[in-house]
Amino acid sequence: MPRPRVERRRRPERAEQYESAAYRDLQRRLAVAVRHLRGEKGWTQEEAAHRCGMTTRLFQRVEGEEVNLTFTTLARLCEGFEVDVVHLLKALGGEKRRSQKPTAQ
Repeated sequence: MPRPRVERRRRPERAEQYESAAYRDLQRRLAVAVRHLRGEKGWTQEEAAHRCGMTTRLFQRVEGEEVNLTFTTLARLCEGFEVDVVHLLKALGGEKRRSQKPTAQ
């Protein structure tokens, strides 16, 4: 019998942080990059998780934008995919960086 999904308890004073645009953007960037890299390598989620030294469920949560990663988990992703962290967190295709000013026309 499958276990019911348990929502992790978060500190009430940090609730806004988990819903902020910056937090959601980082989760999305990471998930997109990981899915893209896994697809390029032709790995299953199970194989990618193994190569990154994590459980399949944790890997699935990364791809599903469901996890608040630690630096150690981020480092495992970098090592498993043999990429620099900048590659995992770069802006999504077609997005402009927030720090850039719009160009004059």
